Amino acid sequence: MTQAGWYADPYGGGGHRWWDGTKWTDHVNATPVQQAQPQPPQAMPQQPMPQQAQAQQAQAQQAHAQYGPVLHKTRYGVELHADAHAITWDGTTIELAKAEFVGYTAVQARMRGPLNIGSVHTSTDYHFEIGFFPVNQAPAIAFEETGLRANTPPSDWQFLVDLSRRYVEPRLLRQFLAAVEAGQTVDVGKVRIDRNGFVGGNVSRGWEGIEGVTFDKGWYFVHARGAGKPILRVPQQNQNVMLLPQIFDALKR
Repeated sequence: MTQAGWYADPYGGGGHRWWDGTKWTDHVNATPVQQAQPQPPQAMPQQPMPQQAQAQQAQAQQAHAQYGPVLHKTRYGVELHADAHAITWDGTTIELAKAEFVGYTAVQARMRGPLNIGSVHTSTDYHFEIGFFPVNQAPAIAFEETGLRANTPPSDWQFLVDLSRRYVEPRLLRQFLAAVEAGQTVDVGKVRIDRNGFVGGNVSRGWEGIEGVTFDKGWYFVHARGAGKPILRVPQQNQNVMLLPQIFDALKR
């Protein structure tokens, strides 16, 4: 911290005010003072942090260095903790390196006021899930933000989605492609995929002539070359469905 001395008065007036090493005093000198020390910031200096606050800051910095960004808070009386290692919500912890599926949706809904009176409002329900198969039987986490405006995703939901995109989806993509290369059949977003082609709904096609997969308004669309309309659509609610575009690009011929 800057040592005691006369410095330009941060409160104005053109004179100098005495800084006692910790705070500004009431002693003011209206005449210029020649001093070699650099000027302190033109705001009241911050007092040293209490020891407990310093320890908490050090822990946060250590966690950030080890795991990257960390989300830790209590929502509606339930602990939410998420980092590059694991996500904990409502007493359940899922390690990102072991999770078998992820899913996230942003679904818009139009609502009227009570008794259908009044203007129509558009809201968005945000859903995130991660866990193991079989769904609804094995451990999983489902996190939701409901009734929010569509302009900006809620920060907690976006944090979980960003973790998935960085630490979960690349690993799952590698695993699915390696399994197909080894001659196995994999299920991605309820589309069965193997070396020869895919089966989804009532559609079965080989990889020849497949253009790729696009996303629009809550659906993933599979396109064939030269076809005017998509040959298959898959809802964004299906687990791991966000991997379809990359898998199809890797396997199409």
